[in-house]
Amino acid sequence: MRRYVLFISLLVAATLCLHAQVTMQHMRGLTREQIDSLVHPTVAPTAGHVLRVDTALYDLGTLSEADAPVSRTFILYNISKRPVQISRVRTTCGCTVARFDTVSIAPGGATRVTLTYNPKNRPGTIDVDGFVYLAGNDKQPMTRLSLYGEVVDSDVWSHLPYTMGALRIKHSKVGLTELPTNGKPSIRIPCANSGNAPLSLSSRLLPPYASFRTEPQVIAPNEEADIIITVDVAKIPKREGPQTFSVLIEGLNGRPSERTLHVVLGEK
Repeated sequence: MRRYVLFISLLVAATLCLHAQVTMQHMRGLTREQIDSLVHPTVAPTAGHVLRVDTALYDLGTLSEADAPVSRTFILYNISKRPVQISRVRTTCGCTVARFDTVSIAPGGATRVTLTYNPKNRPGTIDVDGFVYLAGNDKQPMTRLSLYGEVVDSDVWSHLPYTMGALRIKHSKVGLTELPTNGKPSIRIPCANSGNAPLSLSSRLLPPYASFRTEPQVIAPNEEADIIITVDVAKIPKREGPQTFSVLIEGLNGRPSERTLHVVLGEK
């Protein structure tokens, strides 16, 4: 029984995050087709003779996770010959809240339904529906309202996962495996200035065989760059096995441990 309940839970999670109104108690013992009909119910056959919506689909465009909730309002017209009243609007995702007027809509009259989408912690495709139910018919919705679009990661430097003050950097530990005799190989580490002031970086206390620079030399705010660490192989002390040294970056705020790179030489 526990395995079955777990299966139902995973199935629901994979189906656009079912609204809290459709609970596990409602779904226990149902087939996949029955569950899908709860998540995406069929609009009533008489819908086209009761309600008309000028625009039932809104493109929210591209949002960031850091953006405030976005609202779109749909105008619904009563094209029937009797008054109708919205009893509820069920959305297919907890990220979307519906607001509507429950006052009776006279024939020829109109009302508004507003769907508000919250992009926080929801990177990916926006594909949300709001199903409108009328008083007296709680089994089939009378119309479906939809929002679509995309949410992008609010961290523009997500490809540079390590933070050193205002500096975002690709790696905190790097290595050189090929050390040609008398060669001067370099390591390039992608980085970016996520702060509001230019960065001019340097490093001290390097071993005598290593050097540090950035390209460009001054990293402007919101610009990407490369940290370049070069080693002079001829000057590396002769020892067995890999060798490691640290690069303490100057020009950044933070404790030394928070702005230190580690370089490994000769590790296969």
